[in-house]
Amino acid sequence: MKISEIMSRNVYTTTPEATLKESLDLLVKERLNGLVVVEGGKVAGLVTKADIFRAILPTQADICEDELLMKDPEYIEERIFKCLGAKVEKIMGTPVITVAGNLPIIKAGSIMVLRRIKQVPVVDDGALVGIVTLSDILAAFRKKSEGFGQV
Repeated sequence: MKISEIMSRNVYTTTPEATLKESLDLLVKERLNGLVVVEGGKVAGLVTKADIFRAILPTQADICEDELLMKDPEYIEERIFKCLGAKVEKIMGTPVITVAGNLPIIKAGSIMVLRRIKQVPVVDDGALVGIVTLSDILAAFRKKSEGFGQV
């Protein structure tokens, strides 16, 4: 079975210039885990809810330098709003890992597990044609195994 058989052709995208807030709004509204970042018609990166969450959370170094981050909820909210104004290009995952539509799903799944990613854009001849998630691959395995081993 090939990736083109199970991928979603409806791909939600954003741009490097979009704010984290704009991207987060789309992620929440459409119940997505990530957006493909497109620039000049080419896949430039990927931004996920986890990326955004990591960007707004203070690091241990931030907390050591500014103890208000541990004490003042309003101060933390202010930091969050400021971070959400940042551009996607500051946090997007690059270089983005992509797969071709003719790739076997087992190979794509292996790449995703080894790279610890949950989704990959599908690119054919340089054009974004879809997206596939680890859940899509597991669902395909499950469907293919229905009835297997039953007497």
